[in-house]
Amino acid sequence: MPNPLPGGPTDRPRVPPPRTPLSDACIVLVRTQGPINLGMVARLCGNLGVADLRLVAPLCEVDCSDSRKFSTHSRELLLSAPIFATVGEAVADCGLVIGTSGDFRTSELGAHVRVQDVPRLLASRPAAKYALVFGNEADGLDELELRACQAWIHLDTYGPNISYNLANAVAITGYLIASGAEIPPSDQPLAAAREHVDSLHRYWLETLERFDYFRRTERERFAPLLGKFIGRLHLSDHDVQVLRGMLAQFNVSAFKDRFDRMPPGAADERAPLP
Repeated sequence: MPNPLPGGPTDRPRVPPPRTPLSDACIVLVRTQGPINLGMVARLCGNLGVADLRLVAPLCEVDCSDSRKFSTHSRELLLSAPIFATVGEAVADCGLVIGTSGDFRTSELGAHVRVQDVPRLLASRPAAKYALVFGNEADGLDELELRACQAWIHLDTYGPNISYNLANAVAITGYLIASGAEIPPSDQPLAAAREHVDSLHRYWLETLERFDYFRRTERERFAPLLGKFIGRLHLSDHDVQVLRGMLAQFNVSAFKDRFDRMPPGAADERAPLP
Protein backbone atom coordinates (compact mmCIF):
# COMPACT_ATOMS: atom_id res chain seq x y z
CA MET A 1 0.00 0.00 0.00
CA PRO A 2 1.50 3.39 -0.93
CA ASN A 3 2.43 5.79 1.83
CA PRO A 4 -0.13 8.54 2.36
CA LEU A 5 0.79 11.86 0.86
CA PRO A 6 2.01 14.52 3.30
CA GLY A 7 -0.96 16.49 4.48
CA GLY A 8 -3.39 13.73 3.55
CA PRO A 9 -6.20 12.57 5.86
CA THR A 10 -4.05 10.05 7.76
CA ASP A 11 -1.24 12.58 8.15
CA ARG A 12 -3.27 15.22 9.96
CA PRO A 13 -2.66 15.61 13.68
CA ARG A 14 -5.67 14.76 15.81
CA VAL A 15 -6.91 17.92 17.47
CA PRO A 16 -9.46 17.62 20.29
CA PRO A 17 -12.75 19.28 19.34
CA PRO A 18 -13.30 22.69 20.89
CA ARG A 19 -15.73 23.01 23.78
CA THR A 20 -19.01 24.71 22.93
CA PRO A 21 -22.27 25.28 24.82
CA LEU A 22 -23.31 21.88 23.39
CA SER A 23 -20.40 19.98 24.95
CA ASP A 24 -22.41 19.04 28.05
CA ALA A 25 -25.69 18.42 26.21
CA CYS A 26 -27.56 15.26 25.37
CA ILE A 27 -30.13 15.17 22.59
CA VAL A 28 -33.32 13.29 23.40
CA LEU A 29 -35.67 12.20 20.59
CA VAL A 30 -39.19 11.34 21.71
CA ARG A 31 -41.51 8.92 19.84
CA THR A 32 -39.64 9.43 16.57
CA GLN A 33 -41.60 8.10 13.57
CA GLY A 34 -39.02 8.14 10.77
CA PRO A 35 -35.78 6.13 10.63
CA ILE A 36 -34.35 8.66 8.17
CA ASN A 37 -34.72 11.37 10.82
CA LEU A 38 -33.02 9.11 13.36
CA GLY A 39 -30.07 8.62 11.04
CA MET A 40 -29.83 12.31 10.13
CA VAL A 41 -29.93 13.41 13.78
CA ALA A 42 -27.19 10.91 14.65
CA ARG A 43 -25.05 12.38 11.88
CA LEU A 44 -25.80 15.89 13.14
CA CYS A 45 -24.55 14.86 16.58
CA GLY A 46 -21.21 14.11 14.94
CA ASN A 47 -21.20 17.52 13.25
CA LEU A 48 -22.18 19.39 16.42
CA GLY A 49 -19.93 17.57 18.88
CA VAL A 50 -22.75 15.87 20.80
CA ALA A 51 -21.69 12.44 22.04
CA ASP A 52 -24.90 11.62 23.94
CA LEU A 53 -28.01 10.64 21.95
CA ARG A 54 -31.03 9.17 23.75
CA LEU A 55 -34.30 7.77 22.40
CA VAL A 56 -37.71 7.68 24.09
CA ALA A 57 -40.21 5.09 22.87
CA PRO A 58 -39.28 5.29 19.15
CA LEU A 59 -42.16 4.45 16.80
CA CYS A 60 -39.88 3.18 14.05
CA GLU A 61 -37.14 0.60 13.76
CA VAL A 62 -33.87 2.05 15.00
CA ASP A 63 -31.55 -0.36 13.20
CA CYS A 64 -32.70 -0.51 9.59
CA SER A 65 -31.30 0.32 6.15
CA ASP A 66 -32.63 3.91 6.14
CA SER A 67 -31.33 4.81 9.59
CA ARG A 68 -27.92 3.27 8.81
CA LYS A 69 -27.67 5.01 5.43
CA PHE A 70 -28.43 8.47 6.80
CA SER A 71 -26.29 8.16 9.95
CA THR A 72 -23.05 8.56 7.97
CA HIS A 73 -20.00 8.42 10.28
CA SER A 74 -22.32 8.24 13.35
CA ARG A 75 -23.82 4.78 12.96
CA GLU A 76 -22.29 3.52 16.19
CA LEU A 77 -23.75 6.46 18.12
CA LEU A 78 -27.23 5.71 16.79
CA LEU A 79 -27.12 1.94 17.32
CA SER A 80 -25.78 2.32 20.86
CA ALA A 81 -28.26 5.06 21.86
CA PRO A 82 -30.15 4.00 25.02
CA ILE A 83 -33.92 3.67 24.72
CA PHE A 84 -36.22 4.83 27.53
CA ALA A 85 -39.95 4.50 28.14
CA THR A 86 -40.54 8.12 29.22
CA VAL A 87 -38.90 11.54 29.03
CA GLY A 88 -38.51 11.56 32.81
CA GLU A 89 -36.44 8.38 32.71
CA ALA A 90 -34.34 9.67 29.81
CA VAL A 91 -33.36 12.90 31.58
CA ALA A 92 -33.08 11.56 35.13
CA ASP A 93 -29.35 12.38 35.36
CA CYS A 94 -29.67 15.86 33.81
CA GLY A 95 -29.61 19.05 35.85
CA LEU A 96 -31.61 21.07 33.31
CA VAL A 97 -34.09 19.95 30.65
CA ILE A 98 -35.02 22.17 27.71
CA GLY A 99 -37.92 21.09 25.53
CA THR A 100 -38.82 22.24 22.04
CA SER A 101 -42.19 23.19 20.62
CA GLY A 102 -43.51 24.12 17.19
CA ASP A 103 -46.20 26.21 18.93
CA PHE A 104 -46.01 28.81 21.65
CA ARG A 105 -47.05 27.30 24.97
CA THR A 106 -48.33 28.75 28.23
CA SER A 107 -45.87 29.64 30.97
CA GLU A 108 -47.31 26.75 33.01
CA LEU A 109 -45.21 24.44 30.82
CA GLY A 110 -41.94 26.20 31.65
CA ALA A 111 -40.24 29.40 30.61
CA HIS A 112 -39.92 30.30 26.93
CA VAL A 113 -36.27 30.85 26.01
CA ARG A 114 -34.87 31.98 22.66
CA VAL A 115 -32.38 29.53 21.22
CA GLN A 116 -29.73 32.25 21.23
CA ASP A 117 -30.25 32.72 24.97
CA VAL A 118 -29.60 29.09 25.96
CA PRO A 119 -25.96 29.86 26.96
CA ARG A 120 -27.25 32.60 29.27
CA LEU A 121 -29.76 30.15 30.77
CA LEU A 122 -26.96 27.64 31.33
CA ALA A 123 -24.97 30.33 33.14
CA SER A 124 -27.85 31.02 35.53
CA ARG A 125 -28.66 27.32 35.96
CA PRO A 126 -25.36 25.47 35.40
CA ALA A 127 -25.57 21.70 35.08
CA ALA A 128 -23.03 18.95 34.61
CA LYS A 129 -25.38 17.55 31.95
CA TYR A 130 -28.39 19.16 30.30
CA ALA A 131 -30.92 17.84 27.80
CA LEU A 132 -32.42 19.18 24.57
CA VAL A 133 -35.68 17.29 24.01
CA PHE A 134 -37.37 17.01 20.60
CA GLY A 135 -40.84 15.54 20.08
CA ASN A 136 -42.03 13.42 17.19
CA GLU A 137 -42.72 14.58 13.65
CA ALA A 138 -46.52 14.63 13.89
CA ASP A 139 -47.35 16.33 17.18
CA GLY A 140 -44.11 17.26 18.96
CA LEU A 141 -44.01 16.94 22.75
CA ASP A 142 -47.26 16.44 24.60
CA GLU A 143 -48.16 18.33 27.77
CA LEU A 144 -46.89 15.64 30.13
CA GLU A 145 -43.55 15.51 28.31
CA LEU A 146 -43.22 19.30 28.40
CA ARG A 147 -43.90 19.25 32.14
CA ALA A 148 -40.68 17.25 32.49
CA CYS A 149 -38.83 20.30 31.10
CA GLN A 150 -37.85 23.47 32.97
CA ALA A 151 -37.81 25.62 29.82
CA TRP A 152 -38.73 25.34 26.15
CA ILE A 153 -37.60 26.87 22.89
CA HIS A 154 -39.48 27.63 19.67
CA LEU A 155 -37.99 28.14 16.22
CA ASP A 156 -39.60 30.95 14.25
CA THR A 157 -40.62 30.28 10.66
CA TYR A 158 -40.98 32.88 7.92
CA GLY A 159 -43.26 31.12 5.45
CA PRO A 160 -46.56 29.26 5.45
CA ASN A 161 -45.09 26.12 7.07
CA ILE A 162 -45.24 26.70 10.82
CA SER A 163 -42.84 23.96 11.93
CA TYR A 164 -39.60 22.35 10.80
CA ASN A 165 -38.76 18.77 9.94
CA LEU A 166 -37.32 17.04 13.02
CA ALA A 167 -33.77 16.72 11.69
CA ASN A 168 -33.83 20.32 10.45
CA ALA A 169 -35.05 21.52 13.86
CA VAL A 170 -32.19 19.70 15.57
CA ALA A 171 -29.72 21.15 13.06
CA ILE A 172 -30.90 24.75 13.48
CA THR A 173 -31.17 24.52 17.26
CA GLY A 174 -27.82 22.81 17.70
CA TYR A 175 -25.97 25.11 15.32
CA LEU A 176 -27.33 28.28 16.93
CA ILE A 177 -26.34 27.05 20.39
CA ALA A 178 -22.91 25.69 19.39
CA SER A 179 -21.91 28.73 17.33
CA GLY A 180 -23.41 31.32 19.68
CA ALA A 181 -22.02 33.05 22.71
CA GLU A 182 -19.89 31.11 25.14
CA ILE A 183 -21.48 30.25 28.46
CA PRO A 184 -20.66 33.15 30.81
CA PRO A 185 -18.83 32.18 34.02
CA SER A 186 -21.13 31.48 36.95
CA ASP A 187 -20.72 31.20 40.70
CA GLN A 188 -23.88 29.11 40.98
CA PRO A 189 -23.52 25.49 42.15
CA LEU A 190 -24.33 22.72 39.69
CA ALA A 191 -27.98 21.71 39.50
CA ALA A 192 -29.14 18.50 41.15
CA ALA A 193 -30.13 15.66 38.84
CA ARG A 194 -33.79 15.71 37.86
CA GLU A 195 -34.40 12.28 39.43
CA HIS A 196 -33.48 13.77 42.82
CA VAL A 197 -35.59 16.89 42.28
CA ASP A 198 -38.53 14.77 41.10
CA SER A 199 -38.12 12.57 44.17
CA LEU A 200 -38.28 15.71 46.35
CA HIS A 201 -41.46 16.72 44.52
CA ARG A 202 -43.09 13.36 45.28
CA TYR A 203 -41.93 13.43 48.91
CA TRP A 204 -43.37 16.93 49.31
CA LEU A 205 -46.73 15.80 47.92
CA GLU A 206 -46.80 12.67 50.09
CA THR A 207 -46.01 14.73 53.19
CA LEU A 208 -48.77 17.23 52.40
CA GLU A 209 -51.18 14.34 51.89
CA ARG A 210 -50.15 12.89 55.22
CA PHE A 211 -50.98 16.23 56.88
CA ASP A 212 -54.45 16.27 55.21
CA TYR A 213 -53.52 19.25 53.04
CA PHE A 214 -55.69 18.01 50.18
CA ARG A 215 -59.02 18.29 51.97
CA ARG A 216 -59.95 21.38 49.90
CA THR A 217 -58.02 20.68 46.71
CA GLU A 218 -57.13 17.58 44.74
CA ARG A 219 -53.61 16.27 44.74
CA GLU A 220 -53.75 15.77 40.95
CA ARG A 221 -54.60 19.46 40.43
CA PHE A 222 -52.04 20.71 42.94
CA ALA A 223 -49.11 18.52 41.80
CA PRO A 224 -48.42 20.44 38.53
CA LEU A 225 -48.48 23.76 40.43
CA LEU A 226 -45.92 22.50 42.92
CA GLY A 227 -43.88 21.03 40.05
CA LYS A 228 -43.91 24.39 38.25
CA PHE A 229 -42.72 26.14 41.42
CA ILE A 230 -39.91 23.64 41.97
CA GLY A 231 -38.99 23.77 38.27
CA ARG A 232 -38.34 27.52 38.50
CA LEU A 233 -35.78 26.95 41.26
CA HIS A 234 -32.11 26.22 40.65
CA LEU A 235 -31.62 23.51 43.27
CA SER A 236 -28.22 22.03 44.02
CA ASP A 237 -27.77 18.61 45.62
CA HIS A 238 -27.28 20.38 48.96
CA ASP A 239 -30.50 22.37 48.49
CA VAL A 240 -32.44 19.17 47.81
CA GLN A 241 -31.00 17.54 50.92
CA VAL A 242 -31.88 20.57 53.08
CA LEU A 243 -35.50 20.56 51.87
CA ARG A 244 -35.78 16.79 52.33
CA GLY A 245 -34.39 17.20 55.85
CA MET A 246 -37.06 19.77 56.70
CA LEU A 247 -39.83 17.52 55.43
CA ALA A 248 -38.34 14.56 57.30
CA GLN A 249 -38.35 16.55 60.54
CA PHE A 250 -42.01 17.50 60.05
CA ASN A 251 -42.85 13.82 59.67
CA VAL A 252 -40.79 12.79 62.69
CA SER A 253 -42.41 15.46 64.87
CA ALA A 254 -45.95 14.55 63.80
CA PHE A 255 -45.76 10.82 63.08
CA LYS A 256 -42.48 9.63 64.68
CA ASP A 257 -40.97 8.49 61.36
CA ARG A 258 -39.23 10.14 58.42
CA PHE A 259 -41.56 8.76 55.75
CA ASP A 260 -38.58 9.47 53.46
CA ARG A 261 -37.65 7.20 50.56
CA MET A 262 -34.40 8.34 48.98
CA PRO A 263 -34.10 7.86 45.20
CA PRO A 264 -31.69 5.12 43.99
CA GLY A 265 -28.12 6.38 43.85
CA ALA A 266 -28.78 9.53 45.88
CA ALA A 267 -26.10 10.48 48.36
CA ASP A 268 -27.63 10.55 51.86
CA GLU A 269 -25.98 13.54 53.52
CA ARG A 270 -28.65 14.00 56.18
CA ALA A 271 -27.60 14.37 59.77
CA PRO A 272 -29.40 11.94 62.13
CA LEU A 273 -32.59 13.40 63.51
CA PRO A 274 -32.99 13.38 67.30
